[in-house]
Amino acid sequence: MDIRELEPRSVWGHFSSICAVPHPSRREEALAAVIEAWAKDRGFACERDAAGNLVIRKPASPGAERAPGVVLQGHLDMVPQAAAGSTHDFLRDPIRAMPDPADPGWVKADGTTLGADNGIGLAMGMAIFEEPGFKHGPLELLCTTNEEDGMSGAKGLAPSFVRGRILINVDGENEDELTIGCAGSIRSLAKLGRGAEPAPAGLAWLKIGLGGLLGGHSGVDIDKGRANACVSLARALAGLAEAGMSLRLAALEGGSASNAIPREAFALIGVADEAAAREALGQAGAALEERFGAAEPKLRLTVAAAAAPAYALAPADSAEFCRLVASLPDGLFAMEPAIPGLVRSSSNLGILRAAAADGAFRAEILTMVRSSSDLEMERYAAAIEAALDASAARGWDLERARVSSSPAWEPDPSSPLLATAKSAFKALRGFEPKIVSTHGGLECGVFRPLFPDMAMISVGPTIQYPHSPDERVNVASVARSYKFVKSLVRAD
Repeated sequence: MDIRELEPRSVWGHFSSICAVPHPSRREEALAAVIEAWAKDRGFACERDAAGNLVIRKPASPGAERAPGVVLQGHLDMVPQAAAGSTHDFLRDPIRAMPDPADPGWVKADGTTLGADNGIGLAMGMAIFEEPGFKHGPLELLCTTNEEDGMSGAKGLAPSFVRGRILINVDGENEDELTIGCAGSIRSLAKLGRGAEPAPAGLAWLKIGLGGLLGGHSGVDIDKGRANACVSLARALAGLAEAGMSLRLAALEGGSASNAIPREAFALIGVADEAAAREALGQAGAALEERFGAAEPKLRLTVAAAAAPAYALAPADSAEFCRLVASLPDGLFAMEPAIPGLVRSSSNLGILRAAAADGAFRAEILTMVRSSSDLEMERYAAAIEAALDASAARGWDLERARVSSSPAWEPDPSSPLLATAKSAFKALRGFEPKIVSTHGGLECGVFRPLFPDMAMISVGPTIQYPHSPDERVNVASVARSYKFVKSLVRAD
């Protein structure tokens, strides 16, 4: 079944068009151009800014000129995650969206992230602009760039770029929730270097893989007890060294985005006693299966013979690097005491690239700390940086920087917009919505100091497993969410 046949057809038609244009983070230009052309073809005013953000404007309907201006806001980019073994090229290939074979009430992609985060929100905004006979006040659709990898589009927005003072962020992921707050974040990138030695003869070289993990969104899934492939594999290798086994590390890699929990990682090591190493790694794999069994039923650590590399770290440096990665603060740190079930602070080691070549071992480590407390966020980021600084004190070359940061969006339960949204939701659905703050990042956190007088709320359909190849969106929830958003925009 073609997803364009789903209801509401206007929304699914636009989403299908969005899926057809590659748009990973920092590569959204082609999609922005397609949406801009769509708008101009229909006579809507458009404007682009230096950060690549696109705003589309539609005048108020006759008789609604005095209605408050509303900004529908979503982001152009998506997290590019593919299943193991996939050959999908996110810079060239379209997303192949389809009804989920296991449950046609959902739409998923063929082996990749779907990009419903946030393509389905943009599609709803585009459909509202085309809705026939729909009475509304001054209306804007704000399409921001690079939300998933630093929110640079939102940060580059000028206060004069949008005119409305009611903002409906359509990046929500649960149709029964109204989101009025979010965590802030700090992304830190560290580059480490150390001399590497020619790989000595007589060693057995092993490629160790850790895979089968669920991964997921480093905000909304960080409390689910899932394994971080990079950290877990580093801990397994550090355990070998702590048990007295000498190993030489030639490579350790995993992860693909700071805001996605790594689903797989691999290492290349050289050992003198292959049988002992395989036995110890088997025990390490069994320990990981026992530790994460409930949350990671498909977790597997594999060991295979490999060709010898040209260079590798010395045994002492190998053990030290594995201990460093294993020791970095990662995962869930604290829950919100006043909001049951809400994560307060966490960190995710999202990307690890380390390899020996040409006489040097070079590593890059990208982490992302989140918290609804700016003070706690700073403290945890500083703890990660202190661990990295300690490696420099032991002779490692180190460059590190905070590549991005965004403030938390503090909830305002007394907001008149929230009261209006609650009333509209109950009128449509017959029950009260859940009022939440999310541990995920939303651009509303960046907008709050930029637009201090703007009323904001975040809504959206139900999306499961974002930032992973299992991502899917509930079909019926899209129809209900679209109707709800229209009720918030409509000028009575």
